[in-house]
Amino acid sequence: MDDYKITYFPSAKKNDYKDRIKRLQKIILDLNLKDKKILDIGGCELLNFCKKHNLDYTSVNLDKAQKSGTGGYTINSKTMLYDGRNLSFKNDEFYLVLVSMVFHHAPENTLYLLNQIKNISEKYIIIGEDLSELNYGMKWHKRNFTHQPGGIFRSDEEWRTIFKLYNLKLLHHYVIRRDDDWNKNKIYRCYYLLEKENT
Repeated sequence: MDDYKITYFPSAKKNDYKDRIKRLQKIILDLNLKDKKILDIGGCELLNFCKKHNLDYTSVNLDKAQKSGTGGYTINSKTMLYDGRNLSFKNDEFYLVLVSMVFHHAPENTLYLLNQIKNISEKYIIIGEDLSELNYGMKWHKRNFTHQPGGIFRSDEEWRTIFKLYNLKLLHHYVIRRDDDWNKNKIYRCYYLLEKENT
């Protein structure tokens, strides 16, 4: 039986992006990362937050805009750049690596990137993802296709299986809920807090 904590965040308003970021900030603060290095892959929303809390924050994003749906990414001059596949960091360089709502935009590179991320992280990894299964309603499948045509939206079970294959221990599962979720019994989006296991 899997041994991890699960937290259901209070429901937020439709498309409340700021609420999700606020939840992520709380997760980071709870890790007590003073004097630790943080790498954020695919985002830079935590720059001011990390400055405020004296956290050593590095952000890396695509060197070319990706905008094939309503999601995706536009160029940001405040971050380091990479080609979407190869991360130029040393093993154990960052105590925490964040990958928030990125992998479904990079289906062909997800496993390749995750292996690098595991090596780059000294201890923790946080992965945020939209989830799906065949039995989710058609509205959600249409939303996902509109958000990222050609993207892969994995199930919770599939992610947990991938984590085991990569020797990443799931410590905490944070469920993000919104008022407009079609089925209150399903998980549409979440964060996973992972820890590297000794191999």
